[in-house]
Amino acid sequence: MKHLLIIILAIGCGVVLFLGNAHWNERTGLSKQEPVQESKDSEPDTKTSEAEAPSSTTKITLEEFEILSKNWPDAAKKQFELSLQKEEPFKIVLAGSEALGNETSGWAQLTKAELEKAYGADSLEVGIQTFNGTSMDFSAENKAKDLAALKPDLILLEPLTLNDNGEVRIEDSHTHLSNWIETVKTENPEAVFIIQPPHPIYQASYYPVQVEELKKYAETNDIPYLDHWAAWPDPQGEEILNYLSEEGDVPNEQGHLLWSQFVNEYFISK
Repeated sequence: MKHLLIIILAIGCGVVLFLGNAHWNERTGLSKQEPVQESKDSEPDTKTSEAEAPSSTTKITLEEFEILSKNWPDAAKKQFELSLQKEEPFKIVLAGSEALGNETSGWAQLTKAELEKAYGADSLEVGIQTFNGTSMDFSAENKAKDLAALKPDLILLEPLTLNDNGEVRIEDSHTHLSNWIETVKTENPEAVFIIQPPHPIYQASYYPVQVEELKKYAETNDIPYLDHWAAWPDPQGEEILNYLSEEGDVPNEQGHLLWSQFVNEYFISK
């Protein structure tokens, strides 16, 4: 019996040693293998991701431009197309009285934002130039030189007509305007002008005559005229007061929005 127990114990020890050795070999064998690498298929394809990501460019294509610029003067369209070919931004300047608004609000700032969004900030730049004075003052201070220095391709000009009311004769206002255009074109022969009147005011008498004469001036000189007065309420009615400041001399927030919407619809066709 004693011998039998010894034999059983020996067999048991052998089994334990065999299993322990097999386990050890299994562990050490794995530790000597090369680290397991993920297949290339499982790795993120950065090139594909970059290609599929939305483009960050803010340039417009010629096809997109042709759709949006249906109302533009032909000369301005040609200049924009040349700018695209040269990969240079087309420059628009919104110029006029302080009725354009200030640096943080006003129809000019609203329009600037919409234009650069529609056409792409890399394809189009919009500058704003305001002047608090009459056309005579503008000429005396040679501000047209400052306008020319901006090297604009297109100028939407409000020629201080309301500021001239009671201060400068209509004929003299138009003479100043002609001189400004000549000054700009001397520096930038291909620059395109669009003229627009200032905003309407409540129950004015002589001012509407000035605006009508400005429209005739534009027609006579073959200059596009942006008649945004068509979008305002009748200046003779009290409804117009909802679009003007308490003093009635400049647009309020609602007036600036109305003015900007009209300009935007002209420059950005849908």
